[in-house]
Amino acid sequence: MASKSKSDRMAPQRNLTKTFLYWAIAVFLIKLIIISNITQGAWTGADGENYLKGVTGLLSDGIFSKESTLNYWPAGYPLIIYLLTIFGKSWVLATLSILQSAIFSFAVYFFTKQLSRTRLKNYSYFSLILILLNPTLSLSSIVIGYESLAASGSLVVIGIIIKDLIESQESRFLVNLGYTSVILGILTFMQPRLIVGSIIVLLIWVFIRKPIKIAALCSIASLLILLFFPATLIYRNQKSTGVTTISTNLGVTMNIGAGDGATGGYDSKKQGVICDITTTDIAKADSERVACVLKWYINNPSQVPKLFFNKSIYFWSPWSGPIVSGTMNRNPWLKIDPIKSIAKDPNGAKLLLSPFGKLVAWTWLLSGVFLLFYGFYILWRAKFNERIIGVVVLVVILASWAVTLISIGDHRFRLPIMGMSLFLQAIGLKTLLKGGKVPMVEAPALR
Repeated sequence: MASKSKSDRMAPQRNLTKTFLYWAIAVFLIKLIIISNITQGAWTGADGENYLKGVTGLLSDGIFSKESTLNYWPAGYPLIIYLLTIFGKSWVLATLSILQSAIFSFAVYFFTKQLSRTRLKNYSYFSLILILLNPTLSLSSIVIGYESLAASGSLVVIGIIIKDLIESQESRFLVNLGYTSVILGILTFMQPRLIVGSIIVLLIWVFIRKPIKIAALCSIASLLILLFFPATLIYRNQKSTGVTTISTNLGVTMNIGAGDGATGGYDSKKQGVICDITTTDIAKADSERVACVLKWYINNPSQVPKLFFNKSIYFWSPWSGPIVSGTMNRNPWLKIDPIKSIAKDPNGAKLLLSPFGKLVAWTWLLSGVFLLFYGFYILWRAKFNERIIGVVVLVVILASWAVTLISIGDHRFRLPIMGMSLFLQAIGLKTLLKGGKVPMVEAPALR
């Protein structure tokens, strides 16, 4: 009887996995049709021109190009596009879109497949639908920008961690850790601001799985692998221009989000701290500006709560509407966004800016944040592997949120963690739709 029961449990699992795969392939094929109808093969994102300018420099002078954008912005993403030119320069952007779309579909499939192997199986299909069909996140894979790859990489990493927790195979742990370290290294290679969450996630996972001494050694090894990738950018910049840094825009970015009268966003009329820069060295000047801004925060504690509140609102703000704030004007979703269409009509614009319109916008924002934390609460109460999954996912989200607090409030910075936030929101929303009942399967926890 026990054998038959086990067989019964396995059959639906195989069907669910196939369903996930069919969905992932279907969305990818639809994107191929969209890509074939885009002149360049990809839409231009917020920093698209800067990335392409960097690629032009790389094509002209090689990886040690002196092109200024490669020093100001992290050169990782332009280098990835540059590597794709081996498949043909004329259709490199189409190649980029196809690659990003394939990786996104695989990431969602892999993550939800592993999720379906836990007691969260009944949440896995709903999570797949919300993540895979989210228009902004899904269509970002056809946009020139690191965000889609970052979101996909985060999903794969969490998927690997879930797989390791379920199987608990000591012989596979180091292999899984190696894969994860490389993926997180590539993510920080494209966007160094992701390094905070990457390091914390690795440490949590390793110290849960291994005794302290072994965990310490594994952590050192994994961090060396992770840090190798951003270190190559420092080497590139030092060889090309003598600037020993990953990028030189951190101080500028932080300064925009600080200062007397600043709102914390790009659209602030007043922004910036007056800093006494004592050097002409670009890297040292950036470091001095960072220190200057941090000092301002320390010396002006009364202004910090308001700035942090504003940046949090901007981080979680909708893509359109009366409380929108950020650099997502080129979001492909906005081409068909009904809110955007309403705003074009004078009466519609009045409605959106009315108390009712603002109430709807604030309800949407706050309900999304509530569902996220409610979803985490459900996982925390579930204990075992599900609690660990919740903690790791929340760490990824909070780390990006925290980095935003000391830089600029921008809803575009939410894209890399959207897969994670949508997952927690799926947990929260489905639980509410079930009347507060948690639809978990009764599967034995391995840890």
